[in-house]
Amino acid sequence: MKKILGQSETAKEMRKMLRNAEPNGIYLIGGEPGTGKGFLAGLIASKISKEDAEKNIVRVKKIEDFRKKGLVYITENRTFFDMRAAKFSSVLWLAPLRERQMDMSELIEYFIQESGVDASRWYEGDSLNLLFSYWWPFNIQELKRVVGTEDGYRMLPYRNIDKVLSNYSATEIVKVKIEGLFGELGKEGNAGKIYQLFLDSVEKVFIESALKHCGGSVLKTADFLSMHRNTLTQKMKKLKIKSPKT
Repeated sequence: MKKILGQSETAKEMRKMLRNAEPNGIYLIGGEPGTGKGFLAGLIASKISKEDAEKNIVRVKKIEDFRKKGLVYITENRTFFDMRAAKFSSVLWLAPLRERQMDMSELIEYFIQESGVDASRWYEGDSLNLLFSYWWPFNIQELKRVVGTEDGYRMLPYRNIDKVLSNYSATEIVKVKIEGLFGELGKEGNAGKIYQLFLDSVEKVFIESALKHCGGSVLKTADFLSMHRNTLTQKMKKLKIKSPKT
């Protein structure tokens, strides 16, 4: 894919950044895994340097020296991105695909045509609705794999849930928030109560979502969570969760 597809604000800003790129600029592109950072960085690097474009792309893992012109920096760290944005000629944080629904049609059509696979299955039953409603935690690259392979549809939904839980950038966001909270408490503080409140709040949201998914039935929810009904009932009582159906 040599052009930037889509009509979302992110797609428009990507085209603008590429259009305005100049050899003396220093650029920073951020976003979750699979949002197209490397793709955009490659386009910009090729525009500002006809030779050895790849050498002009730097994946940021620590504080770097930004004085050298003609480079494109990439990061998945939002805190780093926000802190260092002022150092660059142009910066752009790419929104994830789940927030760019209007780009889906163009991307799906392109990946189907590019792959050459039989596209008829995507127009049968509820297949397209699955594509559009899927969360896409690994974004555009995952969409390409799903749409562009013969058995890609079997990847839906959440075949990669273990990777989602370990790599989704929300984990990094929570980490930053918690570390900030610990910083405020100081070394002499005690986070024991906060720890339990945090665990309880997460468990409460998880159980409430499971109940909703199971139509409010405690029995079905217990089975869905591989949990004994009495255990679930006790947890609901402790967390003050009400069920509309028993």
